[in-house]
Amino acid sequence: MEKRTMPICFTKEQYKTIEEFAKKHGMVNASQAIEKILDEN
Repeated sequence: MEKRTMPICFTKEQYKTIEEFAKKHGMVNASQAIEKILDEN
């Protein structure tokens, strides 16, 4: 996994959606979900 250096911002609603995605896919936190999403694109 490459080191990311650019910060990304979300609204509270967007972050909550990412957290729900993470829980649904057995991830520990939203950061893992964000990495998975970025790796797919």
